Formats: sequence, C-alpha cells, structure tokens
Amino acid sequence: MFRSASITINDLPVISTKEQLEKAVSELGFLPFFDSGIRGFSLKDHIDPAVWFADGVDGPWEWKTEVGVYGKLMRGKAVFMAPEWYGLLACYRRDGYDFEGMYEDGFLPHASLPIMNELEKGSVLSTELRRRTGMEGKGSGFDGIVNLLQMKCFVLPVSFEYAFDRRGLPYGWGLARYALSDTKYGSFIDAAEKEFSPAEAKELLIGRVMELCPEASRKQAERLIK
Repeated sequence: MFRSASITINDLPVISTKEQLEKAVSELGFLPFFDSGIRGFSLKDHIDPAVWFADGVDGPWEWKTEVGVYGKLMRGKAVFMAPEWYGLLACYRRDGYDFEGMYEDGFLPHASLPIMNELEKGSVLSTELRRRTGMEGKGSGFDGIVNLLQMKCFVLPVSFEYAFDRRGLPYGWGLARYALSDTKYGSFIDAAEKEFSPAEAKELLIGRVMELCPEASRKQAERLIK
C-alpha cells in the first residue's frame, strides 16, 4: 500500500498543468502548497510561474479541491495528499480516538461540537456554517477551530464557491464548503487504522518525508507532520 517513492523532491519537474500536479501528488504521496519548512518541499518551489496566481489563468488555486485530498493538514498550512496517505495521517493524528472521544477527553474546544454537529447533516458553506453555529464575528474563533479540525483529520474543504460579476465571471478567493473527512475518505482512514497503530503511522509519515527530501533531518520531518 505504501510503496517507496519513485522520485524525490529533487526530481520533480516544473508543474504547469493539473494533470502534472495530480501525477506529482500520486507519486510523492503528499505535497505542501506553500513553504513547508523544508527546502524545496512545496508546490511553490516547482510550479510554473505562468500559472502561479496569474490573472485569467487557471492554476493550483483553482485546482485545489480537484487534486487528491486538499486541506490545512501540516503546520496549519495547505497540503495536497493522496487519499491513502491522508488515511495514514488521520490514523496518526486521531491517535485512536473518534471525534466524540477526543472531545470528551478535552482535546478539542467546546466550539468544535456545534461545527461537527452541523457537518453531520451534510456539507456546508463557511458563511452558512458560521451563521448556524453563531460564530459570525471576527473574534469567534471559527477559523482557528475549523483549522484544528482539519489538522485532526475530521473536516476538509470539499469545494470553493465564488461570487460572480455582472459578466458572469468568478472573482475573489472563493468561500470554502466544508464536510466531514469520513464522508469521502472514511474507507482510507479505516484501512489505515486497521493496519497500523498511531505510532506506526507516524513513523511511516516521517520516513516518507525523509525519503522525499534527502537533505531533511528527522527533526524537520517530525515538525512537518506533527
């Protein structure tokens, strides 16, 4: 299931299409979007500048929920992952807990419960999720809690929805639509949890980072997947 990588980050070609990004994520297992703290280990380091936030050109920002698993999954930053590696990450991060157990043992804030309760009903646009949970103000902590739930592998953005101008063209950064991770990737999470302990999952993830990034230290790898 978790074969050795066929390439290292040093072998990654310049990425200029969604298909090339899909291939890279599949071969690597995971690829941070922005700076990861490890030299060369990010999409930003390997993207064609012509598609990197270029006006009128689709690039990785537009592809983000169309390539593997996407979310704020490492160091609170965006990462693309192959589904099987996401399952392994969930095995490690959940540490043997489901959401209820982690919440009841005090490892998640109280405000995470209404968010999860709403997502149990189906995917919800971020603005609507804020409204339903009463977390609409800037000081509500909504973004931080959603990011924490992503890091714990309970929640993911499944699409980004845009406003349209008078010409019918999308604009802005797009609003995230969130859903429970298990809705789409539960089979991968279950498979990883059946085969590996959280400690074994952690070692596989650390080993993968060091395999992909030959110059990285174990400390850097641990910091990235923590």
